[in-house]
Amino acid sequence: MFNKFESLLGKELKDLLVVEDDRNLRKAVVQLIGNGDVKVSEASTGKEAIKELESGKYDCVVLDLGLPDMSGFELLKKLEAKKDFIIPPVIIFTGKELTKEEDQSLRKYSESIIVKGVKSEERLLDETALFLHRTVKKMPQKKKKMILNLHDKDSLFKNKNILLVDDDMRNLFALSGILKEKGINVLEAEDGIKALTLLKKEPDVNLVLMDIMMPGMDGYETIKKIRAQKQFGKLPIIALTAKAMKEDRKKCIAAGASDYIPKPVDVERLFSMMRVWLYQ
Repeated sequence: MFNKFESLLGKELKDLLVVEDDRNLRKAVVQLIGNGDVKVSEASTGKEAIKELESGKYDCVVLDLGLPDMSGFELLKKLEAKKDFIIPPVIIFTGKELTKEEDQSLRKYSESIIVKGVKSEERLLDETALFLHRTVKKMPQKKKKMILNLHDKDSLFKNKNILLVDDDMRNLFALSGILKEKGINVLEAEDGIKALTLLKKEPDVNLVLMDIMMPGMDGYETIKKIRAQKQFGKLPIIALTAKAMKEDRKKCIAAGASDYIPKPVDVERLFSMMRVWLYQ
């Protein structure tokens, strides 16, 4: 392992394998990561991936879990069973919503798990740069900026205007305080009607945190009314709901929410999600 690590540090051209059955997504990942110091190869099936990895030349793998001939889980187990074979760093890049058991199982093999979604490419670029020991300053300006913005975490929040909508005053007070600590300007509304009124007065809102379960006009209806206004067509709206069911997420997205997070809110996860939506 130490020899492999030393050889990787000394390699000018790093080798990355992208295992993804969707051709368009595969090409997008290759375009995102590929540069003068990284050679990217592709595999669309588990069988192709195993054949490529047996060559022993790869320094990192980006793996989708939904392959046509075997799952990503099966692929990793097959590699683990190979005698004298060292699995290179694996980054899971998947659209699959993982159960707690699946997440724990993957952590045995993978260095990082990234769920595909809007702006998830920033994290993918960052993670591959880390495991390939790429020098950020040598990257093209656009890719360099993506990574630097991702790591300068709190500067993104400074002076941003966030509308927080929640009918529970305790939640409103607690979450508002946490947001303000990051330098965020917080606008508060206890119901959907007040939220719409505030947006009319303060159109420069950068993001909305919308509680779903509110009396009178609930979050679904409020989001629909916001989206009905042309100037708010692209305004990021993160739905907050006490129901963590998969169908509730679909209902939030169908109403016009950009993303979804269950309550009680995991603050670090919320900030991570906000960074994604505030980064333009």
